[in-house]
Amino acid sequence: MAQMLKDEVEARIRAAALEVFAQLGFERATMATIGNVAQVSTGNIYRYYRNKEALFDALLSEAFAGRFVELLRQRAEALKGIDDLQRLDEGDRYHLLSEELLVFCLSNRLQVVILLAHSQGTRHDAVPEKVVQTLVEVAFAHYHALAPSKQGPEPSRAILELIYRNFVSAMVAILSQNSPEAALREAIAEYSAYHLSGLTALFSRRPA
Repeated sequence: MAQMLKDEVEARIRAAALEVFAQLGFERATMATIGNVAQVSTGNIYRYYRNKEALFDALLSEAFAGRFVELLRQRAEALKGIDDLQRLDEGDRYHLLSEELLVFCLSNRLQVVILLAHSQGTRHDAVPEKVVQTLVEVAFAHYHALAPSKQGPEPSRAILELIYRNFVSAMVAILSQNSPEAALREAIAEYSAYHLSGLTALFSRRPA
C-alpha cells in the first residue's frame, strides 16, 4: 500500500510539472510552483528528483525528442514530388505517417508544447530550430523533385524558414488548447491544409 501511495505522489508531481513547464517554461518554473500545483511539499519533490533538471529530463528524454523530430521528418519526406494530395489514397504512406505523428502529438500534448516552445535552458533548447531546418531541407528536396513544368522560381531559404517557424508556432498554439481530442484534430487538419496549399502556391508560382 505504501508503494502505491508513493507512485501516486510521483504521478501528481509529474503531471504538475508538465502543466507548469508548459505554462512558464523551464527557466521560469520552480520546484515550489510545481509542488503547489501537485499539492506536494517542495521537500517531498526532492525525494523523487534531485533537481529541476532531473525532473524535466524525466518528462522529456532524448529518445522522446528524437522520436518527435524523426516522425516529423518522415511525414514531410513522404510528400516528396507529390503535387496533389487529393490524388493520394487513404492508405498512402503520407496519410499513414500523418496519423502516426498526430497520435504521438495528441498523446504527448504538453510534452510537445514544452519541447517546441518552452525548453530554453535545457539540452533540448535547439530542437525548435532543428525542426525548422529539417522541414526547410525537406521542402527544398520536395521542390526539386517536382516536374520542371510544376516549378516556379526557387523559394528563398529565408522565406521557407519564416513559413516553418510560423508552422511550429501554430502547432504549439493548437496543442496548448485544453480542448477535446476531436477539436484538436480538426484544428490541426485545417491548419495543415492551409499550410500545404500555401507551399503548393509558392512552389508553382510563375515569374512576374
